Amino acid sequence: MVSGNYNLQYVDWAHDPIDNEEFEHLGTLTSHIITPTITIGISDYINFSYQQTIGIRTMDWQGPEVSSHHRDENSLTDFINAIGSAFGDARFNLKYLLTNTGSMSGSRIFLGFGLVVPSNSVLTESPFLKNEDGTPEHRHFSLSDGCYKTNFEIQFYMKNITKKRYVPSFYGITFNYVNPIKESEYGYMSGDSYIIIGSMLFSTQLPKKWYPKGLSIGLSNLQTEQAYWNNEKAPNSKSNFLMPSIGLIWSDKNLGSMNINFKYINDNSLIPEDAPNGDIESIEMSIGYRKTLNYTIPWFDF
Repeated sequence: MVSGNYNLQYVDWAHDPIDNEEFEHLGTLTSHIITPTITIGISDYINFSYQQTIGIRTMDWQGPEVSSHHRDENSLTDFINAIGSAFGDARFNLKYLLTNTGSMSGSRIFLGFGLVVPSNSVLTESPFLKNEDGTPEHRHFSLSDGCYKTNFEIQFYMKNITKKRYVPSFYGITFNYVNPIKESEYGYMSGDSYIIIGSMLFSTQLPKKWYPKGLSIGLSNLQTEQAYWNNEKAPNSKSNFLMPSIGLIWSDKNLGSMNINFKYINDNSLIPEDAPNGDIESIEMSIGYRKTLNYTIPWFDF
């Protein structure tokens, strides 16, 4: 199976003066990320997938004066404390289908284990360092944090054969635990992450072929533990927030399936600095595509 996802994230942020910069800090951070994925069925119960993150993050500085904290820049370019690249983390995942009721109503349970391999698009020095002249110029964002991680996943979903539009035809929950196993080459150690995603899919039962076949509603909770730069706490690295989502799904037996989702975040813990009166809003749109290939690898037979 081949699949891919395009994610557009628009973050509008602001905070009061900081250090010796006596003016309001504000701007936007826009991310364009694509994640192509290849999934291979090893057996009827096990599959293996490889996913690569590719993209760009762009800061649009809207403050009234020059700042050492922010400027117009993007993640493709190098900076004093950053290496630029279009490639982010690579993810390798193995999934086992524990239960499956096929086309009937009932449960589907997946168990997964994965490895996250970091890219070179990283920060090479803490953006929170100070010297005798104050705060040196720095960048806060990249496509990777430089840490190798393991990922443990449990998915539990129920299929419900129903003709009622207000009753979900598919619903369930996914739990992910991401554990960093090695700090970055430059001394950064990210915190553990816990991700819980609940979702429901309703059949639209619309007659036209080009009409959406499903309406999805979801709610995610993401909790990230304390991170460290060279054993020193990284300010505001801990976070815990909710992210509601809504989306539409189109499907065709021959063409595959496509979905579009919208997400919203309003959480000031995402401000990258220990800044006064910070305010941040984030809107995300993602477009995904999936196609199952009728192809068997000749030499791959279990």
